[in-house]
Amino acid sequence: MDSSEDGDALKKGDSDGSISELLNFTCCAQTLISELLLLSGRVPHEFGDSRFDSVLFDLRYLDSPDDFEEKIESNSHLAALDDQLRETCSVFLQRFLLLMNGIALYYRDLVKYLNDLQEGVYVQSTLDSVLEMQRCRQLLSESLVLFGVLLLLLEHRMGGTLREKLLVAFMRLDGSFGTSNLDLIRLLCRAYAPGPGSSFPSSTAFIPSQCVLLKSSFGSMISVQKPEDLFARFPFPKTVVDSIVSCLLHDDLYSQICHYPDPEHRTVALATQAGYLYILLCYSPHFLHDAFVMREIVDRLFKDSWVVPIFMYFTIDLSLSWEKYKVARSSLSFCLSPANVRDICQMHYAKVKDLSSKITSAKSDITHSVDYVLSNSQTLLSLVRNCNVSLRWLFLHRSTSNKKLRDIVISVGDAQQIGEDAMIILFLETSKVEFEVKKLYSELLGGKDSQWKQSKNKAAHNMLQLSEYLSSSGNLSSEFKDESLKGWFGDLSSQIEGDFQVKQHLCEIQTYLQDMFKTLSLQKRTLDTISVISNSTYVWGFVGSFVEKLHKSIEKDSSTVLKLQPFFLKLHSMLEAPVFRLSQGNSVDLQFVSEYYSSELVAYICAILEIIPVTMFNILNDDFACNLQPLNFQHRMEKDNLQNLLVIGTQYQLAKAATRIATLSKGILCMSRTFQGIIDLDVAKWLEREIRKELSKRISNILNSFRLLPSVKLQELEENVRALMVSLHTQFQLLEILLGFVHVQGQHIWEEELTFILNHSLQQEYCKYVERRKQDLCCMQEINNLSNPETFLGRLLHQILLLTHPSQSMFLEPMSGWFDAGGHELLGLHFFDLFESCVGPFGLSSLDCALYFLIVGHLEQALSGLRSLLDTRFMEDFEALGNALGPATSIPLLGLSSYDRIIKMTEKSWEQWVVCLAYVGQLQLLRCVISSKLKSACKVNAGAVSFAVEQLVDSLFHCNGKDVDHERPSQEKYTDMESFLHQMNKQRMLCGSLSPLRIQYIAGSPPSQIGRFASIVTISQLSRYVLDIHLGALTCRTKKLVLDFCPLIIGLGTFLRQNDSSLRDYVKYMGQYVRTLAETTLGHSENPYKRPVDPTSEVLKSAFWLMYFCKYMEVPKDLLDSCLPPSLLSILEN
Repeated sequence: MDSSEDGDALKKGDSDGSISELLNFTCCAQTLISELLLLSGRVPHEFGDSRFDSVLFDLRYLDSPDDFEEKIESNSHLAALDDQLRETCSVFLQRFLLLMNGIALYYRDLVKYLNDLQEGVYVQSTLDSVLEMQRCRQLLSESLVLFGVLLLLLEHRMGGTLREKLLVAFMRLDGSFGTSNLDLIRLLCRAYAPGPGSSFPSSTAFIPSQCVLLKSSFGSMISVQKPEDLFARFPFPKTVVDSIVSCLLHDDLYSQICHYPDPEHRTVALATQAGYLYILLCYSPHFLHDAFVMREIVDRLFKDSWVVPIFMYFTIDLSLSWEKYKVARSSLSFCLSPANVRDICQMHYAKVKDLSSKITSAKSDITHSVDYVLSNSQTLLSLVRNCNVSLRWLFLHRSTSNKKLRDIVISVGDAQQIGEDAMIILFLETSKVEFEVKKLYSELLGGKDSQWKQSKNKAAHNMLQLSEYLSSSGNLSSEFKDESLKGWFGDLSSQIEGDFQVKQHLCEIQTYLQDMFKTLSLQKRTLDTISVISNSTYVWGFVGSFVEKLHKSIEKDSSTVLKLQPFFLKLHSMLEAPVFRLSQGNSVDLQFVSEYYSSELVAYICAILEIIPVTMFNILNDDFACNLQPLNFQHRMEKDNLQNLLVIGTQYQLAKAATRIATLSKGILCMSRTFQGIIDLDVAKWLEREIRKELSKRISNILNSFRLLPSVKLQELEENVRALMVSLHTQFQLLEILLGFVHVQGQHIWEEELTFILNHSLQQEYCKYVERRKQDLCCMQEINNLSNPETFLGRLLHQILLLTHPSQSMFLEPMSGWFDAGGHELLGLHFFDLFESCVGPFGLSSLDCALYFLIVGHLEQALSGLRSLLDTRFMEDFEALGNALGPATSIPLLGLSSYDRIIKMTEKSWEQWVVCLAYVGQLQLLRCVISSKLKSACKVNAGAVSFAVEQLVDSLFHCNGKDVDHERPSQEKYTDMESFLHQMNKQRMLCGSLSPLRIQYIAGSPPSQIGRFASIVTISQLSRYVLDIHLGALTCRTKKLVLDFCPLIIGLGTFLRQNDSSLRDYVKYMGQYVRTLAETTLGHSENPYKRPVDPTSEVLKSAFWLMYFCKYMEVPKDLLDSCLPPSLLSILEN
């Protein structure tokens, strides 16, 4: 491209309007190319899906559109596909048409400008005057060449068939058949069929959405058959094209030869012109048949290379592209001869060997001495230049599409034991030297004036000291007088030979004077040369193959990461070429183009760096944690035990692993500092995201390893949870060590990732549960059966529900645990302590959420089941019972006999409904235990926060005038205050300060008289229990297993809690039953009701049930006192 002086001139403007006109053309072309590359990577998958072939048409559609439309409208399946295409692809199609229209406008305007230029329409500009100015020649060449690049890239990235389908699809979906420039657009989109007999591979018809850089190297090789036929569709004035061809052939258009003084590097210096010339020869193919011209072209531009970059990293292969042209092929015959190819390969491979050792030595010298750069700048430039030239040739020609030549190039490298790995290593080392040289040279250039003054002052000071010394008026280090030397330098040589101090000062003066001359030699032009010779745009077509090799290198040697920083900065040079003209012209598209290429670079950088967090975790494996374990948390060590801790082998392995981690961390931190303002990538944040990703994968693997047999005992369950805890704690410990190296806090990362995994597990189980409920909605069965769970949370919850099943366990409140009939603990606080230490409060909270949605499901099932049980017959008997019992405050005239008929009806038919309530109680008890654990954990770990939250919540609830504990988290619309209070309740649930027994879980109005229904069901169940005064609970009357009393009473209370009035009615009706039972069995009526069981225990049992119900459900004591005789309450309390 232009030199910096030319760029400045362009920015200031020029009297000739041609510069600004041509600059606008080049800016527009660069923008169109960027848009083309972007869209070609985002083609909707429908255009590559064979199912849509029936609704995607080529340009033949335009001949008879009605026939095609009728075919689609008559077929419902095709109509559905057409609608889907319309919905998903309309935005892309609009953008595609804008691109095609932009290319058509570009061609139309450029042709008009060239014709006007030839005809002398512009007063101050003619074709001759434009060609006389170097900047104008550059811009004119680029304007034509970039349009040719657009044509080739269209064919390469979006084949003709795809373009036709896209155009027709837009015209059909938009209904627009009169688009401006339609003829040119159709010409651009028409499929290109050059004819048979070509050895080219077919052009790409569909490229899925993915990063261009990560494709294979052959994705950058443009293979278009007979491109001159394609270019003939869009001709330019022959005079203009021929004039530019002449300029490219005879001039150094971009003044590159001065940066490549070696004649062997001439083709590299003129490589840009060579690519341009190839494009222009497609406009003027008659040159390809002119032997004299082709010989001159090949000798100047292609004498030792046949793979030529034409734009950015896109290349062409002359051995195939010119194969059909006899004269052009003949001109290349010597270049393509196997002997010549082998000789060139041997030369470059030999240079790779030699340069590898030189570049390593130079890197070491540069690191230790700035003077080395100052003294050997030309040597370093030559070294860097030779490295880049050899690497460039080898990378380009190892990718040739000519199999015969490619085999020669690769076989010569194999014979010299130099493969792509060695070339990548040299590329990394060269990047490092370039980076250091450029940085040091920039610093020297920036301090040029101060360095000159410093050396001058030191030299002058030494000269003054030497003058005083020789005149005897001063001394250097001791008194010395010599009358024969008082003429200053008269007869100096004979005296200096015998004076060491004088010789030393003269040597110092010589050094300072040399430094002054070296400082004078510092020029900005040297930095320009470094930038030119280090340009690596060509390598972007091959970096996809770098990824895997660099990954292996990083895994093997961590110090490779230290070389990536200059490597990425070297690749950053690609961003300069496409935006250079845009920045000169202050184009509004500058940001779009730069963002596109920056995103390509960032995607490639991320693809390479993604191995770093994986390698870090692999280094810090379980063995590392085991070796580190004896040293953990030992702030003080006994002197006698010190020898046992210092195991040399173990310490060496730990130090080795720590060194590797530190090296990786150093590389990341260097990139993080250097990339700021250069590459749009925050490496620190990216590394944190990647560490999170790898950590999440490892935690998921650990949790997924938690698998148990269908039925286990508490001991086995706790052992598995304990093993899980050890694995998770090990990973957490390794994470803290790792993040300590990269200066990132690990605690919040661990908690957030673990919480995310548990929430994801919870979401999976919830979705499965909802699906199962849809299938069993009308069935009264156990819907918390989590058999065959797929997640850790599901498997754990399945085992907990099995151990605490209401028919196989008994919950004892004083012990806060579940026990079997033999008194053995099935599940208790110890397990939840262990589980909390394993996954923390967030794990307990996730388990609590799982129990929550199970409770909601059971309550909805219970409500649905209740409505189905209240049939006509039952309601008739129930109304008769209501008439017989009278108000809840009275005692029925018929006593207990009033209950007999309705009790017999409910004992069996309502069994499933009772079981469903027992499951609700089981889940509620588990939630209560978890809530207790959460509360204690919050008090211990965040006591001040817990207290502050509680005080805030109490104040808010007091101001709001109602207790939001009773509000259910439904999808109803909240006011701002209610929404805030609802969110506060969620936080209270995390802190364990929100009682599960006070929550309203479901919406919907229950049937009327639900309190009396529940009391009848309770009375029917009481006969199965006896009061155990030792346990303080109701237990089974017989050996037959029945539902545990505690979950049943809590489940019933939770169901009634969904409507507070029903809860109060239930207490009143149960109080009526207890009073009736007491009056009948303990009173003095003449015909007492005879029951087959101990009457005293029946009264106490019923009262005990009611009293505990009121206790769990927090029923006001005055209501209970009004329902039960004080004497009976006194007996129960004692």
